[in-house]
Amino acid sequence: MVGEKKPKPILVGLSGGIHSMVAAYLLRIQKKELYGAIIAATPEDMQEAGGTLFSCHQEDSRIAAVKKFCDHLHIPLTVLRPREEFQDMVLDPWVAARVSGVRPRLCQDCHQFRMQMLARQARLMNCGSFVTGHFAKVFKHPDGTVTVHSSNDTEMDQSGIVSALPFDVLSLLELPLSELQLKEVLKIAENFQLHLPPRPLAPGVCLASSVGATWLASQVPEALRHKGELQDAHTTSRLGTHQGFFEFEIGQTVPVSQDKSLLVVGHDENHLMLDSESCWRDRGVQVTQCHWGQGEDHSTPLRGFIHHGGGVLDQEVLIYPKTLGGAYVELVGEGEEPFVEGLPLVVFKRRGKNAKVLLNGVMGPVLREWPSSKIETAEDEELELEGDDHKIDKDFNF
Repeated sequence: MVGEKKPKPILVGLSGGIHSMVAAYLLRIQKKELYGAIIAATPEDMQEAGGTLFSCHQEDSRIAAVKKFCDHLHIPLTVLRPREEFQDMVLDPWVAARVSGVRPRLCQDCHQFRMQMLARQARLMNCGSFVTGHFAKVFKHPDGTVTVHSSNDTEMDQSGIVSALPFDVLSLLELPLSELQLKEVLKIAENFQLHLPPRPLAPGVCLASSVGATWLASQVPEALRHKGELQDAHTTSRLGTHQGFFEFEIGQTVPVSQDKSLLVVGHDENHLMLDSESCWRDRGVQVTQCHWGQGEDHSTPLRGFIHHGGGVLDQEVLIYPKTLGGAYVELVGEGEEPFVEGLPLVVFKRRGKNAKVLLNGVMGPVLREWPSSKIETAEDEELELEGDDHKIDKDFNF
């Protein structure tokens, strides 16, 4: 009709996976005007081993497959190579965390980085929105607020990591798979004959191979290696030595004998502390780096649920807001303690599908009592501090 504005085009973020390709197909069937973008951010000096270092590494063959797919749908494709930004926003903070003995945010930082790159590209191309293949729901309200809800697939749900995105990204984001389940997406892919080879690395294990360890060691100056002992967190008995905090991650399992393994739970000076997994389980937990669902009253405790899949095992909790960046979350009633320091925590408004995200944050820190600790002085003397409390106030991130 005369006077109607032509809808702005949509940018499709193609990860090189089946889910984002199905999202593009569904929009193309609706005759939407689409542009495509794929992010190949692996630094130049890591290209040769990229497939063994990063789960999201885009090899030339995968980029070619995505281009063939876009050509078939008549979607112009842009290959983004923000390698310097990836180094600055993801790799450098990851190395710094490993050097200082805190839990890195590799996956979260990488996800935010990629989504911010897509949002920036959408604006540059004057697109009205950008889409991805996430399983989550984004609702944009008349008052300008944006809320994130769980998808129709409780097992595949990614609303937690989506809810941590900044408002300027969420306001542009659309998720075509939000009403679908994985089995439906795979069926669509089969019907359209969309096939891609599996990636060598699964998400969450980037830079975990021997090649990654070698690269990490090359990034750490000798002065920052903090060589020292592995200690039992309760008895401070010596369980081994380490060549630097960068060798370990908080939560990593370390074998200390033939039939016993402990977890890295923290550090004191140049000593890495090991403890059993049970030391990280409690009925309540402090949550830091909180992202709150919009429109909630923070003056009173909020009732919510932690989703374990399907709604059957979902556990009820109370959220006690402390500040905009922190809260205390307490389990209500009986049930398995779900709190493990250092991992992300997502609390929903109710059980089941299409539940609004109330809170997304990182579990920790807590006050843990260790019976004694060794502190090495400049003169290499060892002091025993009996009954000392050590607050682990580092940034425990997933």
